[in-house]
Amino acid sequence: MTKPMKRREVERALRAHGCSPLRNRGGHEVWGCSCGQHTAPLPNHGEITAGVVASVQKQMQCLPEGWLQ
Repeated sequence: MTKPMKRREVERALRAHGCSPLRNRGGHEVWGCSCGQHTAPLPNHGEITAGVVASVQKQMQCLPEGWLQ
């Protein structure tokens, strides 16, 4: 089961696995994985809901299982 997370924790996990921000426009920042094939939008909020956390995990398919814990 996925839990809500702080935005900085999600960013830290993404950077630790070679992901980087691609663009920041409006209410979301788009992150890309190190392989260059997957992207995921991350809302500009302090707290990221459990549903969005699960969505980011699903969209970043090339990252290892359980990378966002």
